[in-house]
This record gives sequence, structure tokens and C-alpha cells, in this order.
Amino acid sequence: MAIKHVIVHQVRRDKTGDKLTIQLRDKENSLDGLAGKLSEDLLDLFSSASLSIGEFQVLDDKEAQPVFEQKLNKFYDEKNNCSNFPELTKVLAKRYESILVSKQLYSVKGGYLVFYQYESRGNNWLAVAILNKTDGIDISNKLDVIPSQVLDLKKLHLGAAINLTQWQSGLSTRYIRFRTGLAVEVRDYFEDFIGCQRDKEAAKQETKALKTAIRTFATEKYDFNEAQISGKVSVAHDFITEQQKLGNQVLLSQVANHVFPDKPDEFIKDARDKFDLPEDLAIHKASLRSYKKISGRGKGMAISFDSDMLGKEVLYKNDILTIKDIPASLKTSLDEELAAREKDLG
Repeated sequence: MAIKHVIVHQVRRDKTGDKLTIQLRDKENSLDGLAGKLSEDLLDLFSSASLSIGEFQVLDDKEAQPVFEQKLNKFYDEKNNCSNFPELTKVLAKRYESILVSKQLYSVKGGYLVFYQYESRGNNWLAVAILNKTDGIDISNKLDVIPSQVLDLKKLHLGAAINLTQWQSGLSTRYIRFRTGLAVEVRDYFEDFIGCQRDKEAAKQETKALKTAIRTFATEKYDFNEAQISGKVSVAHDFITEQQKLGNQVLLSQVANHVFPDKPDEFIKDARDKFDLPEDLAIHKASLRSYKKISGRGKGMAISFDSDMLGKEVLYKNDILTIKDIPASLKTSLDEELAAREKDLG
């Protein structure tokens, strides 16, 4: 990942009801110093955070452009080059302030707005994270233990990353990843600031992508046969189903530990890099059923197929099972058997 720009602004208050303190930089922070390290830490924080996925949209009006998107159109050209990064971020920081003021959100403390642009896997991204300080402990020059405050980089509370490449191409509706927290007031105002709409198809797509990621990893890293691959997918199904029964959030790291206990970190990296899967997975129940096979055995016959093939490649009606597009190996065996029978009769 290559970081191209980074700048920090301040829009915050110390206590509920206090007046907002506004401090906007005119120049970018240097990538050679701690600001560059801060951006790298934030990249890691985004990759491990629970993120929603969506697109720019004003309520249900697909024709309307939110303010954030309007500003991107003004400052970015078709090659993702920004004409004036400091000015763009100052405009967006003022927009953030105006939302807190106009909505009378006196309990929202705001924070340090870190804007940065980076390149990852051939795509350009613009990210913003809202950080605050947390209490810590330091040692003075006299070796006294004293209170201290540092930026809280342990957990991403509010942030968004826009895939500028996908946004400008218009080929995807999943180009924004954002973290808004659980409180309704905070979630609503931050989504209003970004102008993002959650992807209603995210659960279905992530559930299918997870299955593909498991099958791909099992094939490439273990060279498993089909039965072994299906076994791994089945393990994932059972674990996810159990988590849902317990009311727990399904986490990518936990799935990795259960399905590939000897290589969980490798699977997590593959799932993120190749399939854009977040840590906090959205699961679609109907799509999850495709993880299990429909199977039966008896009267000299054993049949097994993926459940999502039912009604497509496999038809069942009036106790008659019809299989279309049969596997090549099965077709070969059938042809060979029929040829042998014909030869016997001759």
C-alpha cells in the first residue's frame, strides 16, 4: 500500500455542551514523519475493523448527490488526482462541523479528522478517520509517573474509506467501507456526513464470497479433493449456524480458526485481499444453506450435490430427480458402461 497524502484537522469539544474547537491545516502533514506512521496504523485499523459497505446516496434518491460526493467530483479528475488535497479536506471538515451545529448535536465531541489518500491493489482510496485521545501513563524527566494522553488507535470508532477507482468507474455499488458505531445518533450523523447508503445485498454477497474463499483456499493451499473441500465448507456452515443460534456476531477470524486451525492467519489474509471480506461478516441465511450438500444413499445408489443446485442443475418433481449438466467424469463412466454392454450383447 502506498500513501500519497495525509492531513489532520481538528473539530472537537472536550465536554458535552462546550463550543467546538476548530483548527484546520493549510498544508499536508509530512509523510516522512509520524503522520505517515499514523496513516499506516490506520490502514491496519480499517482492515481489522467491523465495516459496513455501501455507496453514495441521499435516502432512496439515486439521482441526488450528497455533499461529500459533490466535493470529490469538484477536486478529483478522472485519474484520481486531487487538484488541492488540503482545500478539499478543509471543505469536508467544515461540512462535518456544520452537521454537528445544524443538528444541535451538543453531546457529540467530534475529534481529530485524519484524511489520507492511498493506493491498494491498483485502486485509489480516500479515507477519513475521526480519532480522539485516551488516557495513558508516561514517565517524566525526573522519572515520576505522570498522566498522559495519546491518540486512541486500538479501535476504529468512526471512519470511512472510499474506493475512488470503483466510484468513478460506476461499475460497483460497494465502493464505500465505513464504521459508524452502535449509537443511533452517532450512526445517523456520520452517515449523513459521508452521504452513504448501506448495501442491502451485502449479506448475500459476503456469504457467497466466504464460501468461495474457503473452497479456493482449500484447493490452493491443501490440494484437497472435492469431498475434503465440501467438508471444510460444511464445518463453516455448522460454526456459523451455532453462532447465530447463540446470537453472536460472525467474525472472519473465528471462522478461520475453526475451518483452517493450522493456517488461520493465511486464510484471513487471502479472504481480505482476494475477496474483500471484512472481519465482521454479514450472513444471509438463504445463501448459507448452499454451504450444505443434499445427499442420500440406498438401493445401491449414493447421490450428493450442493443445495443451491436444486431447481437449477438438479430438478425434483413427482418423486423424479432430473440432473442436467452432469459431471464430465460421470458422463464418461456412463458412456463406457453403455459401450461395454453393447459390446457384450454383440
